[in-house]
Amino acid sequence: LYGTSYLHNQDFGNALTRAVNDWQVAEWLERDPRWRASMLVNIKDPEWSAKEIRRAPLDPRYVQILLLCRSPQPYGCRQYDPIFKAAAEVGLPIGIHFGGYSGLPITPCGWPSFYLEDHTHMTQAFQTQIVSLICEGVFDRYPDLRVVLMEGGFAWIPALMWRLDKDYVGLRSEVPWLNKLPSEYLLDHFRSTTQPMEEPPKPEYLMQIFDMIGRDDFFMFASDYPHWEFDAPDRAFPSTVPEALKQKLFSENAEAIYDFDRA
Repeated sequence: LYGTSYLHNQDFGNALTRAVNDWQVAEWLERDPRWRASMLVNIKDPEWSAKEIRRAPLDPRYVQILLLCRSPQPYGCRQYDPIFKAAAEVGLPIGIHFGGYSGLPITPCGWPSFYLEDHTHMTQAFQTQIVSLICEGVFDRYPDLRVVLMEGGFAWIPALMWRLDKDYVGLRSEVPWLNKLPSEYLLDHFRSTTQPMEEPPKPEYLMQIFDMIGRDDFFMFASDYPHWEFDAPDRAFPSTVPEALKQKLFSENAEAIYDFDRA
């Protein structure tokens, strides 16, 4: 999660990005054969980032490309296309993780006063990236691209799907390249981690949220350990979650989108 994309010196940002990627290999991947890594890129230089992504197949322990959620412009803007094109070519998903800095106020209404507000508002940045990637036609240009939403929660996803579909009915002439409902793009091309797990007042509500998504392969367990609000695997899911679904959440869904066996 190094913020190399937010350095004003673009050459230094590129150099530091590559240094972080090489450091991961030397100091982490070489220490334990079980580790897998996310490749960092510099969004200020998409063409250079595409070249960096094309290095990923040289070390099959890289299993995704990492972006941060807040960015100077939404990721659907076509200046970022080289990143997505390269990711699709090498067959790696894009992971969009909590964090980042746009240089602009972090809410649609200006600057908040407290980190509590900042932390809660991060879901708006995730929603912006989803809507942008779909409406700008990224998945029509790169139909094999997959995106994993990391540490943004998920209870807001059904409402976003419904609202986007509703507005698309009246405004579809603006985005003629879309060939199906926005919610279908979301379900086909996105996946989400479970952390931070929303905790509704009644355990059965959690299963209702899963049912609203409508895909049992959509979610993957994430702990966020060792942060203070991490989700322990033995406590994260209430008893109302069936064991077969837990198996998918804990391992099978991740194995389906990440090629852990490339190494």
